[in-house]
Amino acid sequence: MLLTSCIVYHPQTSDIPLIHKRNDLRLDAGISIVPSAHATISYGLADKVSIQTFGSIGPDERYYLQVAFGYFKEFKTNNVFEVYGGVGLGYGDAYESTTGGGLYGAYKIAFTQFNYGKLDCKFANMDYGIGLKTGLLNSNLIDNDYYYPADGIKSKYIDNSFLIEPNAFLRIGGQKLKFSIKLGGSWMYKFTNKNKSLPYSFINLGLGLNYRL
Repeated sequence: MLLTSCIVYHPQTSDIPLIHKRNDLRLDAGISIVPSAHATISYGLADKVSIQTFGSIGPDERYYLQVAFGYFKEFKTNNVFEVYGGVGLGYGDAYESTTGGGLYGAYKIAFTQFNYGKLDCKFANMDYGIGLKTGLLNSNLIDNDYYYPADGIKSKYIDNSFLIEPNAFLRIGGQKLKFSIKLGGSWMYKFTNKNKSLPYSFINLGLGLNYRL
């Protein structure tokens, strides 16, 4: 919970669905160690086209929502490649104990994500894979004495960064319902305000359940 008060953004534990055919539907929901609850819906719209929506919500009015369209291809022995392109919107709130101030507001992301993994292994019907999300993060925040000693003045803080999020997952269980573990990281390269560090978490771990129809 202490981590929550120190960050605006954290790695998102969205599902890596590995959609492999038309009408393939995956529902995923759980919680993460950066305190939040999350859910993902992924669906195969056509033979090679998919859609995905994801959302998370946490303390301090923190939330994130995204939607993406994708292309998928299945290879022999249940190996699947996916690429998604989408946009995300969120809200974050950070507190700085040294200045007694806060940094809060909305941000948006335009991103591309590449996924690769394997479905339904012999051991415990295991699915596993990796993903890489890259994009542009635009933050439109309010600086309420966050970067400087308290002077009682609120000011706009606009930031632009390049975002990289590697992630990996493991699912085990039955043919349809499985327990899922997701591990994600974040790294930002700032184009603006390089002398100021945007508060974000470098790592996140998610646990949940995944159901395939």
